[in-house]
Amino acid sequence: MRANRCLCLGLIAGSVLVAAGAGGAAETPRVSLQPAIVVLGGHATVLVGDWRESRLEVALSGATDRTGKLFGWRAAHRLGRGWVAELPRPALRGIYPVLLRERAGGPVTRSTRWLLRIFRPAAAHEPTFVTPQDVVRWWVRTVRHARVAALKPWQRSTFDKRDPRLHRLFVVAFNVPGRPGIANRLGRFVTAVRDGYGGPWRLLDANVQP
Repeated sequence: MRANRCLCLGLIAGSVLVAAGAGGAAETPRVSLQPAIVVLGGHATVLVGDWRESRLEVALSGATDRTGKLFGWRAAHRLGRGWVAELPRPALRGIYPVLLRERAGGPVTRSTRWLLRIFRPAAAHEPTFVTPQDVVRWWVRTVRHARVAALKPWQRSTFDKRDPRLHRLFVVAFNVPGRPGIANRLGRFVTAVRDGYGGPWRLLDANVQP
């Protein structure tokens, strides 16, 4: 099992200033998340520069409240030459792409690099992995000090609107030392999150329910 250790979250914990286009052209919006990583329920704002339209609305793709209802668009306000808006506080941890538009029905501007991360505080000190399955095996071995007996993907709830390319849910059965056999198996639902499109996988959550 390969672990990409030492992926320092501190490199992205400050303001993330990126352009939508690969070339970073001057006419593309510049987006800064402050902070770029928060704990569940934490406060975050988005600052947008080089927005050429007369209005700006922002949203978090896949962000829902406790009932599973998607948060709507929020109006941004002028701040000097840029725009600022308070982001919603999703009920689930994960990674949420930032979306921009001028008004309802208008085209949506996005980038694979405009991402708000909602992680556990301990995530900064945990390793990352090539596959989401390796995340689950690491959690069983390191956190529960146990051995994997069975591991398979699990269908996510219809309330879960997070991007499936960034979030994977598994059910895992395991045996702790000294308690072998099927009757002694324990189980958990473990969610792995991909730290950016094309990035490594890390532990997001481990719960008794999916």
